[in-house]
Amino acid sequence: MKLLNKIVVITGAARGLGLETARKLKQQGATVIGIDRLEPHTALNFDAYYLLDLCDRERLDEAAASILERFGDIDILVNNAGVLTLERGETGVNDDVRRALEINLLAPWQLTSRFLPALLRTQGKVVNVSSLFALVNAPYVAAYATSKRAMSAYSDVLRMQYPGQLDVVTVFPGFIDTAIHDPAERVGLSVKRLVSFKRGERVLLSLEEKLDDASNGLVRACTQRGLRNRGLTFLGSVAMYTARWLPSVVDAFISLRLRRLSNAGQLSLKPELID
Repeated sequence: MKLLNKIVVITGAARGLGLETARKLKQQGATVIGIDRLEPHTALNFDAYYLLDLCDRERLDEAAASILERFGDIDILVNNAGVLTLERGETGVNDDVRRALEINLLAPWQLTSRFLPALLRTQGKVVNVSSLFALVNAPYVAAYATSKRAMSAYSDVLRMQYPGQLDVVTVFPGFIDTAIHDPAERVGLSVKRLVSFKRGERVLLSLEEKLDDASNGLVRACTQRGLRNRGLTFLGSVAMYTARWLPSVVDAFISLRLRRLSNAGQLSLKPELID
């Protein structure tokens, strides 16, 4: 799919992966409409920008109606917005959990439903941004992992309901060094250290996905038809398929990695800091 003059709506457009992807979509000639609760971190000439909280269902519906009235039928919806929260095992379904589920799963579901008639008319595309945490398990990320795994299931159902009419792809970003990981860093769960393999101070291998590479991958997901589940980078795709085919092996590897980092004093989990 060529992006010239295609109408793209992308959520989580103010920072990180969403903002960088929006910039590249614009460079390829797309009409880009951003949605976020924050103003864009850097200047970008969005064709329209809706400042709203995705948990506000009424305002979300109003934004979708406004976009359709102003721009007509859209071609691509990128459900990128996400929030990572942390929960101890004894944490119940509190307001933070509900908010995570709303932003990561229910808001994309709602927004897709509002744009669906238009997307069917254009034989368009839905790109749902999940996470490797939907497949690779880690402590304390129950709400995030659950909502992202459910996002993948939603994509699969949507694809089966509209074969030949709607292109649906789920992407699984790995670790990208953006602000979404700040809550984990505060309690000592450094994903950056978890995915970086060192000898002394020398990095032998890093599974970190650079923002430029990851955003290129998200743009490819917007342009290539017939995709299903994809990582955003080569290593991300390897990790995704390994987690799907060998989940118990990956679980054992993550547990061993956490234990070794903790014993070496490079990782100090402080669950008592989790609200």
